[in-house]
Formats: sequence, C-alpha cells, structure tokens
Amino acid sequence: MSGRNAPRSKKGCSTCRRRKVKCGEERPVCKRCSNLRLSCEWGVPVKRGKSVTPARHLQPRWPSRDVAAAAAFATSTIEIPQPSSVTSPATLWYPIDTIPDLPGIPIGSISSPGWLGVPPFPPPPPLYPPLSGTDFACANSLVLSEHDHKYFQYFPSSSLVFYYMKSWQWSSFCYLYQGPAATNKIIMRMILALSASDMHRNGLMVRTPGRPTAEDHGRYHYGLAVKEFRQTLVSPRQVSPAELEATFATMFLMVTYEWQYGHCARHLQLHLQGVKSLLESHPELFQIKDVNNVLLSMESEDSNESESRVSFIPEQLLLWILYIDASCQPMGLTESLYDYVLQSGNPALHPDRLYRCARVWGRCFWGKQYPDQEVSDDMENYRALELLHAGMALRNRTWQLLFDNVPDSGYQVESFFNEIMAVRDKFSDLFITAKFAGPASMRRTLNTINMAVSTFYAQILFHRRLLCPSQPPRTLHRHALSNILEIVHKQYASEARLLRRLHWPIMVAALETDDPAQLEWLRQRLAELRPCHTEIRWVNEIVDEVLAQQNASKGEYVNLAEFLRNRAAQ
Repeated sequence: MSGRNAPRSKKGCSTCRRRKVKCGEERPVCKRCSNLRLSCEWGVPVKRGKSVTPARHLQPRWPSRDVAAAAAFATSTIEIPQPSSVTSPATLWYPIDTIPDLPGIPIGSISSPGWLGVPPFPPPPPLYPPLSGTDFACANSLVLSEHDHKYFQYFPSSSLVFYYMKSWQWSSFCYLYQGPAATNKIIMRMILALSASDMHRNGLMVRTPGRPTAEDHGRYHYGLAVKEFRQTLVSPRQVSPAELEATFATMFLMVTYEWQYGHCARHLQLHLQGVKSLLESHPELFQIKDVNNVLLSMESEDSNESESRVSFIPEQLLLWILYIDASCQPMGLTESLYDYVLQSGNPALHPDRLYRCARVWGRCFWGKQYPDQEVSDDMENYRALELLHAGMALRNRTWQLLFDNVPDSGYQVESFFNEIMAVRDKFSDLFITAKFAGPASMRRTLNTINMAVSTFYAQILFHRRLLCPSQPPRTLHRHALSNILEIVHKQYASEARLLRRLHWPIMVAALETDDPAQLEWLRQRLAELRPCHTEIRWVNEIVDEVLAQQNASKGEYVNLAEFLRNRAAQ
C-alpha cells in the first residue's frame, strides 16, 4: 500500500508528515521528496490540523560564483532592509558575506560585521574542522536543515554578538561557533535557537502562513537542547576539563536565551541555580591561573602552541552571567548568583578577578596570532569596561539594599552613595570624554564609554529614586539626567541599534524627566526596542505602569521602591 492511504510513519521527515503521506525515512533526503523535488526537512515541528500546507519546492542550485543569483535567492527568503544613515532599531542589516547557503564560502571565512568598523584580518587557523555545505553532520547526530543552515550562518551578525561589542573573529563567540559547535550538538542547538529567535524578532524571516515561524524553530531547538543537556548531567561519569568548559558554555547560552527570549523569570532562575550547582560540584573549573607562567610557557622553545594556550572562557562567560543576574534581580529572581560568588570564599570567583581574566582572554588564548590592532582595541576599552563593571557591581548592591531590608539601612545608603561618588571621581576622564565626544563614531571605544557613563548616571538616579525616595532632586541628579538624554540622542543619531544597550538609562530618564517632548521621544524609543528583548519588554511595562500611576495621581511621584518590591513578589 502506498500514497496517502498507506500508514504514515511517525519518524519520517517533516515534509511528508506535513503532507500526511508515508515517508521512506531515507536520510538526508527521503525518496518521496527527492522524486517530487520537495525540500526534505527533518526535525521541524509539524502543527496538527485539517489543512494541508503545500510544501515548498527546492530552489535550483546556482553556480558557485554566481553571487547575484545567490543574493536573489536569499532575498526571496529573508527580508534584507536597506542600510541608511539611521537604521530602525527593529531592523538588522544582514551582510552579503553571510548570505545563507552560499557555495564556496566556508563559515570560517565570514569576516567581522561591517558595523564594528574593524578592518578584516586573515582568519586564525581553525581550532576545529571548518563547517560548510548545505547539510552537514554535527556531533554525529545533528544534521542542519535548510532553515537551520540559515540560522547558523546568521549567528555572527546576531544581536547577541553585537551586544558584546567585540570583533567577531577574535571573540569567544567565534571560538564557540567554529569549535565546540562542531562537536557538541547541544551548543549547536543553542546557537540555532538564539539565531532563529533573533531573526524572528528583527523581522528577517518572511513568515509563510500555516508554517512554523523562526521563533518556533528556536523554541524547538531550545527545548531539545535542555532535554539533551539534562540527560548528560544525570549520567555519572568522569569529565575532562574541556567537557566542563563546554558544559559551562552551554549553561551560558541557556541563561542568555532565557534572558533575551524567555517568558518568565522562573526559567531564568532555574538556569542560574544550575550555574550555582556547577560551581559547587566542580570547584576545579575556577582556579587562580598565573598568567606569568602562561607567558613563560609560550616563550619556551619546546612548547606546543596549542598546549600553551590558556582559556579564560569560563571566567568571561561567568562574568557575563553575573551581569545578567545583576540586571534581572527586580524581574522576580528569588536568589542572587552575584551574591553567592561574593560569599563563596573562592577568590577565583570574585567578580573583580573574573573581570581581569576576561580582559586578557584574547591575548592569552590566541597568543602571537592576536593582531596588534586588537591588542590596542582591548587597551583602549579597558577603562570604559572597568567603569561598566563597577556600575554592574553598584547595581547589584542597590538591589541588595532594596530587597534585603537590612537594619541600619540609613547608614548603609549614605555609605553606598559615597562609594558611588568615589567611582565617579576615579573615572572622571571618561565622563569628560562622553560629554564632548561627537555624535557619530565607528570606534568601539567611544560607544563603550557612552554605554558605561550612561549606565553609571542611571545608577545615581536609581540611588535617589529607590533608596532615598523622599529626597528631592539635586543638581547632581539633574546633571545626570541631562547627560543621559544627551548620550541617548547621540547614540541614536549614530546607530539606532546602540540603544539596545541603553535600556536602563532610557528607563530611568523616562521616569525622571519633566519635559513632555523628551518623555514622548524616550517612550517611542522604548516601544521600538520592545520586541527585541525580554528585559526591554519588562522595562517598557515598568515605565508604562509607573507613568500611568503618576498621571492618575496628578503628577505625584510613585514610590518606585515599593512598586518594584510588590511587582517582584507577584
């Protein structure tokens, strides 16, 4: 019996299951799809229903050098917004060198995104075999479909890579992309989940009615990654340091997914608790590493270059996880991972040491391959990133004082304010630079300075609004507000996507400003950013609810501290 009357296989390809016909289950392309020239897809969720969605036919392959035909095919599947002087925050430029499924261009040769303003360097020798081709096996069990291949190719241009402001090919994301993703199917699934959700949020995938969206694909890969990751954790076995590092990278990607595209704080809390459990069960993952010994081993004549590399990837990823934890505390998290590492007694886990390790990661890992321009870029950004790091520590301290209800809080609040002023005096040169810098720059350093300075000014306003609600605004607070507005306008004029890193300063500026025109402009920017990020969606909700209460009370300030406490307890 054959055709539609034949018993359907539950393990067949998604195309045959969607068409409700029996699949021969031949991989990677089943016989039925091959005969009908249909796109044979595997692992794509199939919605149950009475309607039958026609399967999309395979596109004819173009010659390997016909870039125009490749671009035409890509634009038929992906919306590519035209670049302009001011790009809408809801759009994302998709570089031509990352057009999906472009034959003859291996993934390892993708250059750094053009908006970073970094001239292309010769790519370093790959640590793992390069990934290329339309369908290729990963971790001996995961084969990328047509959609997955596009998501994977898109990752270097994703918002996540852009957010961390590092040249792509020398970043830890590039290392995960070219290395562990080829041998670890869970990391591969998380990269696909992040890319698919990001493309959906930025409107880069044309939705076909009746078919799963890119975000559906992202949730599918994320769900499988969580399931497979749980299975690897429950099996008792001896793990190598490399496996521990891959495990920690997986947890970072899962925390990031919930932070950016999750739907409730409880899921994010579960992943943060998993990180805490890993730190408790494997203290050997984080130990004090003597960089001087590493340098001596690099200079040794009989040392192998690959063996002399030292990886600070776990330190860097843990630092980023702590930043996420510090930002999301008022969103309903019940425990603080940041507080745990401070109280753990392990000096290797202290955020300040993690920061120092993260700053020398590239030079220690890549060694002589690391170009001089990247070294200069790291040095130029060091103080700005140090100010940003100090600002995140101050933010975590703010949530401590707000939610812990410690005794003698008045003295602690005053002491905390003195700490904030000490940080301002230490980095006074950066505040002057941000004040007089031009409106547009392709240099990463100035964008980093603007982000760090505006975040610090927001901390000053949060201190008064949350910890000293009865205190009227002083000259210091008016100065902080005006500088936030100036920086936000300059960043928006330079590149609108830069505002994705400034949602906290925009939030507090919207709550503090008395200028109706400025308030309307800030709310428009937040509304544009709302679909991009779960945390930005939460910021929008806070601004809308607080301003609605203030309007109902005829302009009387809402007690923001009580408001956040009540909302976090819900």
